[in-house]
Amino acid sequence: MSKLATNDYYTPFFLKSSLFKIIFVALLYNILAFLSFRITVSPDNISPIFPEAGFALAAVIIMGRKALIGIWTGSFVANMFSFWAVCKMLDKSLLETILSACSVATGVVIGAAIAAYLIDVFNKGEYPLRNGYSIIILIGVSIIYCAICSLLGVTAISHFGLNTPNHFISNWTTWWQGDLIGTILLTPFILSWFYRYHIKIISTSIFEAIALGLATVSVCVLVAFDHSDDQYLFILILLWATFRFRIRGVSILASLFALLSSIYGYLGYGSFVVVTSEDPLIYINSFFGLSTVIALILSGFYSEYLHRKLEYKV
Repeated sequence: MSKLATNDYYTPFFLKSSLFKIIFVALLYNILAFLSFRITVSPDNISPIFPEAGFALAAVIIMGRKALIGIWTGSFVANMFSFWAVCKMLDKSLLETILSACSVATGVVIGAAIAAYLIDVFNKGEYPLRNGYSIIILIGVSIIYCAICSLLGVTAISHFGLNTPNHFISNWTTWWQGDLIGTILLTPFILSWFYRYHIKIISTSIFEAIALGLATVSVCVLVAFDHSDDQYLFILILLWATFRFRIRGVSILASLFALLSSIYGYLGYGSFVVVTSEDPLIYINSFFGLSTVIALILSGFYSEYLHRKLEYKV
C-alpha cells in the first residue's frame, strides 16, 4: 500500500477552507466535551469517558497541523465553562481560570501532536488501520498520548487548586482511562469511515446490521439493570462484528455501547451509575476497553487476510 496522500481521507466540501476546518474542529470538540462533562465521578467531577480525546487525535491525523488550532480553541472554551463555577466557588480570579483552561488545552495539543507524529513514523506514512500490527501501534501510541494529556491536565488543575488535595494519582488515572476509552472508541471509528479506500469484502445485509445493533442494545440494558455479568455477552457481539463487519462494525458497536452506558449512568441506572460511585463504571470501562481493543486488532488481521486472499485469486 502506498503512503497516504492529503486526499486519501474524505473531506466534506465545507471543510476545504482552513478557517472552516478550524471552526468545525473547535465546535465538534466543544460538543463532545459538553457531553462528557454530563457524566462525572466523585470527588473531583472528572468524566470516565472523554470522546473528545479520540476526536482530537483523528482530526490531527486526517487534517494535519491546522486541526491543532481548532483543538486548542475547543478545549480552551470547554474548560472555561467547566472551570468557571469551580473557580467562583473557590474564589479564584478570572486570570487563574483562563490560565488553567489554557494549560489544559495546551496539554491536549501537545499530546495530540506527539501521538500523530509517532503514528505516522511507526506506520511509515501509511493508513493506521491497514492491518493488525498497525492497530497495535495505534493503541500503543494512544496509551502514551492519553498519559501525556491527562498528566498535563491534572497537573494544571492541581497547580491552580481546582481539585481536592491528595487526589492527584486517582484523578490522573481516571482522566487517563477516560481519554483512552474515548480514543479507542472514536479514533478508529473516524479513521475507518473517512478513509476513501476501505474495501468491502463480505456481503452483509441491513437486517444483519439491525440485528447486531439490537443485540448490543439488549446487552447494555441487561448490564444497566444490575446484571453486570451479562457484559460478557458483549464479547460475542464484538466477535460477530469482527468477522462480518470488521473495523467499521466494531467501532460502531463499541461507540453505541459506550453511548448507551453513559446515558444509563447519567440517569442513575444499575451498574452504570457514575454520580454516586465511580467503581462500577471504572470496572466496566476496563472490561469494555480491553474487549474493544482485542476486537479491533482481530479485525485488522482478518481484513489483511481477506485482502491477501483476494490478491491471490487475481
